[in-house]
Amino acid sequence: MKKYIFFLFLYGLSSFAYSQNIPFSIKKSDLFQDDYKETSIILAEKIDNNGFLLVRSYKRGGISPGEGFYIEKYNTDLKLVKEFEYDMKHPNYQKYNLVLSVFTLEKMVHIIEIYYDLNLKSFVCLDNKILDENTVEKTTLFTISREEMKTVGTFNLQKKFYARVDEMWTNDNSGTINAEDSNIKRGTFLDVFLKRDSAKDGGDASDITVVVNETKNAFAIAMDLNQKTSDGLKIYVFNNKLEKIIDNTFTKEIKDRNYIFQNIQVSNDGNAVYLLAKSYDTDLRNKKEGGKYFFELTKIDAKNQFTQKIDPNENFIGSLKTFFHNDELFCIGFYSELTDYRYKGICCFKFDANSLEPKKSKYNLFTEQFFFDKYGKNTEKAVKFLTFRKVFFNTNNEIILNAEEYDKTERAGAGAGINGAAGPISSSTHYSFDDIVIAKLNYDGDMMWARNINKRQSTTDDDTSYLSYTSTVRNDKTYFFINTKDKIKKLKNDRIEFGQIRKNKSNLNVIEVNAIGDFDYQEILDDEQNEVPFMVSKGALIENSVYFLGRKGKDKQLLKVTL
Repeated sequence: MKKYIFFLFLYGLSSFAYSQNIPFSIKKSDLFQDDYKETSIILAEKIDNNGFLLVRSYKRGGISPGEGFYIEKYNTDLKLVKEFEYDMKHPNYQKYNLVLSVFTLEKMVHIIEIYYDLNLKSFVCLDNKILDENTVEKTTLFTISREEMKTVGTFNLQKKFYARVDEMWTNDNSGTINAEDSNIKRGTFLDVFLKRDSAKDGGDASDITVVVNETKNAFAIAMDLNQKTSDGLKIYVFNNKLEKIIDNTFTKEIKDRNYIFQNIQVSNDGNAVYLLAKSYDTDLRNKKEGGKYFFELTKIDAKNQFTQKIDPNENFIGSLKTFFHNDELFCIGFYSELTDYRYKGICCFKFDANSLEPKKSKYNLFTEQFFFDKYGKNTEKAVKFLTFRKVFFNTNNEIILNAEEYDKTERAGAGAGINGAAGPISSSTHYSFDDIVIAKLNYDGDMMWARNINKRQSTTDDDTSYLSYTSTVRNDKTYFFINTKDKIKKLKNDRIEFGQIRKNKSNLNVIEVNAIGDFDYQEILDDEQNEVPFMVSKGALIENSVYFLGRKGKDKQLLKVTL
């Protein structure tokens, strides 16, 4: 195996962390094949000391596209002990069936889905509880008739269904609600206030998300509805017995409908949800400095709701994410002094989870070391297109977060026609996965350090599973698992950059960042050692091990990396 060291230079003076071997072990399963080529890990959980549960999703193409799952039990040696397939097939009158979440409650696999029933003329949300390979217990969580939907708004399930056909579903449990216009995120904004356009994507944006709380005693389903005169969110909360705890239609009367829902989380006791939204208030049109909006954090339970305002003041904040820890609520994001999406630092707001009383509010500029990592010098340049990947709390209650410079762009062009004439318009999607940002904050939100890991990866392939990374924290050290090519690019001022890979010719590496921000990296597997490349962005964590699925043609293999 190859071993490398990062050479770190601070303000022109050289210093470097002497590398020690990163302790890890690897184990591979035998090669195997499935009926479906494209599968990915969406759930992995420990069953007992002798084995673990693995759920893999697959896409079914053809005339009736859809989804299904392999539900498997493996022993600690990655030997398959038990498996069965659950295909999400529906009769023709149940249209646009969309799987929303897969999780376990009381050691049982639950698959949450929604579809439109032509016979009932209703949206139906269903829980599929997998008892064994022959028994599935189905429970209707809620039904909204077409007539009832007209009274609360519209929900474009068809659009969500066809968008899913072209992507690899990730079973994201972040609580993110995706409805803001991508043009605003790219910094063009189109002057929402002057044009009086909605900030919602395409003017008909709607979304649906499911989030399970950390204690796994409750989950929430939130439907972002499109309404003519207000913005609304239909919220349901269920306990682990599938009993409905909250049924709430949250509406906000905002002129020009510029109230954007961003995130929802469920309290640890399962009795409340926390809703984070961004309001482009028309009263702020004449504000001279900072974003012309504010954020609202709302706590909703079965009887009451109350709200706390987050004002960016003279700053710009693209978005915030909500996290729980020790009965406190953290809203963390990236901010700038110039625009919404050209970031200069990290902001952190801390609240009491019960009363929403503000406790701390901090704005931290990225450090000089961070900019030296990225640019080879201290500079006023900003960082664009940052997307949160993970936030961890260590045993000292310090916050370790990481993000990636991720961008997705649509490109259109004319195809070739007859006799040199322009043909029909074609389009492609370009995905970029660039630098990794990692930072450590203390419990009050003050920055302890921030680092940048240089990386350049891009593709036009819809399957981006082999790019980006999986991260975890163990013993106050952060680990990133990435694919890269043989030769690491050298940058000026003794910096390096992880570069572009080909899917079937990539080396699996681990990057270790210690408690004070020093880092090194080590190759885990050379591509010549692998019979299949591994989907490094779809890693699943169980205790101190990370599981990856590899795929090449019809052949598949599991890899276990133990730290």
